[in-house]
Amino acid sequence: MTVLDFFVLTRRGWKIIVLTIVVGTLAGAAYGFFAPKTYEAQSSGFIASQGATVFAGSDAATSKAGSYLPLINSRQVRDAIVKETGADPASLEGSLSASLVPGSTLIQVTATSGSAKNAQQLANGALHALATVVGDIEAKTQDDGSAIQIVPMDDAVVPSSPKTPNLKLAILIGAIAGLLLGYAWLLLRRALDVSVRADTDMRELMGSGVLARVPKLGRNGTPGGDTRPEIIANEAFRQLRTGLRFSSVDSEVRVVMVTSASQGEGKSMTAASLARVIAESGQRTLLIDGDLRRPKVARNFDIDGTIGLSEVLSGQVAVRNAIQPTKDPNLFVLPAGGTPPNPSEMLGSVALNKLLQEFRKDFFIIIDAPPVLPVTDATVVSTLVDGAVFVLAVGRTRKAAGAAARAQLDQVHARILGVVLNMVPLKGADSGGYGYYRQNNGYYANPVNRNKRESGERRSTAQGPALVPNLPSTRTAAPAPAKPSARPQEHGVRRTQPDPSVPSAEAGAELPPLRRSSRP
Repeated sequence: MTVLDFFVLTRRGWKIIVLTIVVGTLAGAAYGFFAPKTYEAQSSGFIASQGATVFAGSDAATSKAGSYLPLINSRQVRDAIVKETGADPASLEGSLSASLVPGSTLIQVTATSGSAKNAQQLANGALHALATVVGDIEAKTQDDGSAIQIVPMDDAVVPSSPKTPNLKLAILIGAIAGLLLGYAWLLLRRALDVSVRADTDMRELMGSGVLARVPKLGRNGTPGGDTRPEIIANEAFRQLRTGLRFSSVDSEVRVVMVTSASQGEGKSMTAASLARVIAESGQRTLLIDGDLRRPKVARNFDIDGTIGLSEVLSGQVAVRNAIQPTKDPNLFVLPAGGTPPNPSEMLGSVALNKLLQEFRKDFFIIIDAPPVLPVTDATVVSTLVDGAVFVLAVGRTRKAAGAAARAQLDQVHARILGVVLNMVPLKGADSGGYGYYRQNNGYYANPVNRNKRESGERRSTAQGPALVPNLPSTRTAAPAPAKPSARPQEHGVRRTQPDPSVPSAEAGAELPPLRRSSRP
């Protein structure tokens, strides 16, 4: 992992790191407050050579005194402590240790107990008791004048604060442990993360680059709305439209299939939104619902989907009676129709190939195909189109699923024009390239609201703060939009005269005007 990867990891998981640090700090503080407290007290004595008089301790005396240090925990010392202090033996529970102070002739006794008072009594009693025991032993064994003596000097005092736990140290250790735990969690999640992210190398995964990044919309959000994510989504689909126009140099792209690896990744929304922005540019667009198993196009456009592609391919209905106009100019829809018993065979039929070849002369065709992995329908359709747009949902699509779908399309030599990253968060590490949207937020405001705001600012500047009464509008009416090629007719009424603006799927025939949906 490089330094840049470390910073990216930190930026992506800073919330987790902060959370683990807080948890670790609280755990350290809880340990410092509630853990059993221990107090430590120390007393010291002087090591001297004993003769006619007491002389300063020598190196030999210090070395000899070191051999008596293990006696600090002996029964004789414990009994001597009880006699010295006169306290209850049960109240003197604690640990004792003795050591020589380096570079001096001092011996130091350390007592640790759960009570500050007991620690002080234990330390003083242990020093005096050790001096008594050592004196008795020296008196019985040394008669050549080389005996040593331990002279108590500094008595222990009652400790004012516990030795353990150390609250500040516990909080510091808890915070450091939380930091390390946070990074360990991020590294483990990174190693086990199998989902597509905004920074995933799409050329390595899908063999193609990213054509557009569509932000995550709300539950009822649509790319055509006026909220900030919806406006940005609309710009993303315009970027997708531009990318498709320049996706091929050798041949023109006129028939595009939109698919995904699995269901629930937003392919139908992508197909419908792409069809709208292409029709918005003035190009006649035909959206075909090629998902004969779980169609959504008719419901998304609120049109009648009882007659559609399956009836046309089976020869039950003429194509002119199945194509329906929408409220969007230049946009026509061919619903899926009824669910046939053999969707894959129907989508791979010669009839669909002929229909696409005929209508590509006058329409830009977008096919909403089924997902690649559950069924083979999309694989079959991919052989009839100029290219496929693959939709991957950030945080939802697994990399293995995307790779498997690509391998399945590669088997039939399908062409992937590019990838659409869907459900990209506007904030966070997975926001991809949305930073420039935030920097240029004014350009992506609702044009209507922006015009109202600008006109209001100009009016307030020109006229001052005085209120302006409501006056009748003096603007001329906007010119009526150009009549679409297939003009909708009255509700529930079908015209019988032909309209040469709509091509026919049969050689030499003319299609009558496209019918309006019978649904409101």
